[in-house]
Amino acid sequence: MKSRKRSVSSTVISFLAAATGILVARTVFVNGSGIYAIVFGAAATAAFLIFRVCTAYKMQVQMILLLSEMKKIRIGFSEYLRSIRLSLCLFAFKATELIAFEFIPVTTVLILFLRIRERAVSRAFCLTVLAGAALLAAVGAVFYALSVQKYSKALFLLAAYPSLSVGDCIKLSAATGEKRAAEMLRFKLGFLPWWLACVAIFPLLFVVPYYKQSLTCFFKRVS
Repeated sequence: MKSRKRSVSSTVISFLAAATGILVARTVFVNGSGIYAIVFGAAATAAFLIFRVCTAYKMQVQMILLLSEMKKIRIGFSEYLRSIRLSLCLFAFKATELIAFEFIPVTTVLILFLRIRERAVSRAFCLTVLAGAALLAAVGAVFYALSVQKYSKALFLLAAYPSLSVGDCIKLSAATGEKRAAEMLRFKLGFLPWWLACVAIFPLLFVVPYYKQSLTCFFKRVS
């Protein structure tokens, strides 16, 4: 019960941090002026993202402790710093793969836009190109969703095995995730109705810890 309360508390803190970060960033960007708006807006956004990453790491540690029936452990500055480094690396890898999978449809639409600006293009030609680009983008999105599943286990490994480096967590996650990418994606899609219910905001406080704990159980089972 205490572990569940801690998980919900982490979710509440993360949600409040998200709301505060978005509010501050929006206020500064909209109502600020000149360079100060850019600087303070970027700082508020960066602070929110860092806090969100650290909260996610702490929640993952709590989920592992709950499964292992272990007592609370102390998370130091170095652990939080490693979680930030891991998040930056994963963001870079996922962004690179997104560009790779969506490069052709985006380039196609850009070329079409340039041709429209240069001279008149028939409506039939535009519709044909846009339909083809949309189909390529949809296919690329499916392959991208499957491809990035190999990184899903990295945070779990970082929290479960503190001795592993950030690079080792990514390599081990990729090695095991490639074989179970489809299974992992189906598992996550099973929570889609729960996430849709979070439009009402309040269910988010319960869906997030439930999802995180279920995902931790899944990772532990396939380890």
